[in-house]
Parts: sequence; structure tokens; C-alpha cells
Amino acid sequence: MVPELKGFALTFRTSHQLFRRALDGLTDEQAREAHPGANPIAWIAAHVVSTRASFARGLGATLDIPWASQFPRGGAVENVTTWPTLAEVLATWDTVHAAFMERLEALTSEQLAASTKIPGLDDTLLGAMALAMLHDSYHVGQISAARRRYGLSRVVG
Repeated sequence: MVPELKGFALTFRTSHQLFRRALDGLTDEQAREAHPGANPIAWIAAHVVSTRASFARGLGATLDIPWASQFPRGGAVENVTTWPTLAEVLATWDTVHAAFMERLEALTSEQLAASTKIPGLDDTLLGAMALAMLHDSYHVGQISAARRRYGLSRVVG
């Protein structure tokens, strides 16, 4: 792995585990509950998986998530009964994470510096990976805070 990605890889591996911890102990019913001003936990979790899969596909991974189109950026909370269960989200998360990490760890410095059409914090592939990392962290934080309303413990600390 190129030196530029060592911190990224550590953060992605950490967010993988924190995402799993954030969903631990929640029921599907709790995760689907609507709360004023916030998307349900299940929607956020499925969105995180779908978005990470999009980044992985941008790196060349072949991933098909049949339910991904229900959870776009800024998407409406609809068809709750067709959403995947938390167990399905977690299983897909593990698959997506493995595919993403395999592609990430194979990137070269030249590839990271090159322009890309993948959305990012700038127009380089490294900028796209930075956005992927920020996206994970943002939503894991949302889920971590939301789980507290059910009396569940903090995810960290």
C-alpha cells in the first residue's frame, strides 16, 4: 500500500467496526422508526452501505445491491416495508467493505493524483477517497447518537 493511504486504510477499517457497533443491539423496528428532523437509523445505515458501494464501483469493484436505489443522497423516506433488515445491511456492509479495501490497497500514487469523475473533496482520486472517509464518519456519528434514544450504550468510550 502506498504511504498516502495508510491513514485512510486505518480509518476505513475503524469505521467498518464502528458502523457494526453502532447498529448492535438495535431491533429492525427501532431502526425503522421515524423521528422529527432525522432519517430513520435503517435508512442512514442502508445509505452508508449503498454509498460506499458506489465508491467501490468507482474503483472498479463489481457490486450489485438490489435495494441501493432506495437510499440516495437526500432521498425520501419511503417504502419502509421493502427496506433490508439490519442483518442484511450488515452482511452487505461486510461484502462492500472487503471489495472496497481490496481496491483501495491496490491503488498507486499516480492513480491517487489523477483526476477522476468520482465525487470528492477535490477532483483527484485521493479527494474522492477523502470524501468516502468523511461520509462514513458523518453517518456513523449520526447512528451512534440516535441509538442512545433506545438506552443503548455509546459506540466509543
